[in-house]
Amino acid sequence: MKPILLIIGIFFMHSLVRAQADAQTIKDIETVCNYYLIGGTNGDSVMFSKAFDPAGQMRYMRNDTLMNVSLRDFMARTRNTGVKQNRTTKIDRIEVFGNAATAKLTIEYPTFYFHDMMSLIKTKDGWKIVSKIFYREDKKK
Repeated sequence: MKPILLIIGIFFMHSLVRAQADAQTIKDIETVCNYYLIGGTNGDSVMFSKAFDPAGQMRYMRNDTLMNVSLRDFMARTRNTGVKQNRTTKIDRIEVFGNAATAKLTIEYPTFYFHDMMSLIKTKDGWKIVSKIFYREDKKK
């Protein structure tokens, strides 16, 4: 019985150490996602743009057509208005695989949701969103 408890204890300690090591990475990715979410909510294009690698892409469907927009163009469309939007945001989940990660975000407006799926890469300048796809879901009436 003691060897089994020892093995379980070692496994638990290894998992705990790994979780602690990954906590900073998760926090760093949350920070980048919040640049996007909070910057967009508050009309702060400077904060908003800190989330993205300008060479990245945003893709989505419009009327059965796949649309492709550079993140540089997406950032340029976001004006620094300082006007707060009527929406709530949340980071649903983050998955990390070395220097690559994905994040699922939800932005809720009064009549619809945006479901954003972000791909992130850790660069020499830190984590950056390099790809965004999204789906707009109307709320049920």
